[in-house]
Amino acid sequence: MTNFLITRLFASILALSLTLPIIASAQSASNSQAIAPVVPVVIFKDIDQKSALGEAAQFLQSQGIIGGYPDGTFHPNQKVGRAEAIKMIVSPLIKKESLALLTTTPFTDVKPTDWYLPYVEAARQNKIIDGPPTKPQFNGAKPIAKMEFIKMLLLAYKIDPNTYSEIKLPLATDVTDTSAWYYPYLRYSLSASLTMVSKDGTLAPGQELTRGDTALLLYRYIMYRNGRRTQALLSEAESEILVVLGNLNPQTLEQAEYASARALIAARGANATASNDSIVQGALKVTESFRAIVRGFRAGVSQQYDDAIRLCGDAWNLAASAKTLSPALATVSEQIQSISKQIADSARTAKTSPPAAAAAPTPTK
Repeated sequence: MTNFLITRLFASILALSLTLPIIASAQSASNSQAIAPVVPVVIFKDIDQKSALGEAAQFLQSQGIIGGYPDGTFHPNQKVGRAEAIKMIVSPLIKKESLALLTTTPFTDVKPTDWYLPYVEAARQNKIIDGPPTKPQFNGAKPIAKMEFIKMLLLAYKIDPNTYSEIKLPLATDVTDTSAWYYPYLRYSLSASLTMVSKDGTLAPGQELTRGDTALLLYRYIMYRNGRRTQALLSEAESEILVVLGNLNPQTLEQAEYASARALIAARGANATASNDSIVQGALKVTESFRAIVRGFRAGVSQQYDDAIRLCGDAWNLAASAKTLSPALATVSEQIQSISKQIADSARTAKTSPPAAAAAPTPTK
């Protein structure tokens, strides 16, 4: 596309994005039953009880999964070692009687007197972590990295990380290698709303976690398993769509591509837990249409005009399906169709326009 067509197209898309409505609310999101506490709830003094972390910490404490300190604090900013992380993951899944039977382990750096031996050995026997001879040492005091924790968490719950193996797309500026060992686990964690992109557009797979970080990750996963993260996933998909619209121009198109992939994964996760909800079904079509729009825009920028026209046609049809599935999505569907038509029309114009004339040489004396 010529610079003129791209500039005009971006201006019109931006105007549409300013009126983009909320995707929808999942009707099934409020149908889940509350989980009753098994121990008295402690109010941690160093956490805002109205914050997301406050909710997570109170829930996990009420289920006996985490504990605080004798002075009533939680220390949310304290780094978490591998031993503490394993205890958080394993303790809800194995009975105390079974843990008591685990008194030895082949890890060379875990002593019989170490408090975390039963949890580590339970994790090894259940293939949550590797053990000797592949990994002779456990390194219990070593800080846990984000993707290490997520991988162990998902393995503990027998999750197949290849659930969405057909999606192999770069997800952020720091997650571009789809062959990285952690990529399938990170992709799944986005589909379960365990983690989200930060304000700077990164997913930080190697970040060392704090007690607050691990509490949030574990809480979100438990809520997802109980069907209580559907609305969070739809909201995340909506936020990513707004990122797409704000970056649908040649200079920042890469960010739009990342966001469209994340939006699609979030919607797939919502659909996995509420597949009979028409709003969720329609929202999935919306994210698929935005993915097609981004691909169409990329094709137009690359002067692959036929591909741009075809992909925008796909986006238009997906938007029509979204509206059919859920009339509540009519407005956003019509806006998608308007954007798709504008990109396709720009591609048709560029396809039939002669190339810009070269600048006349400067006369020499």
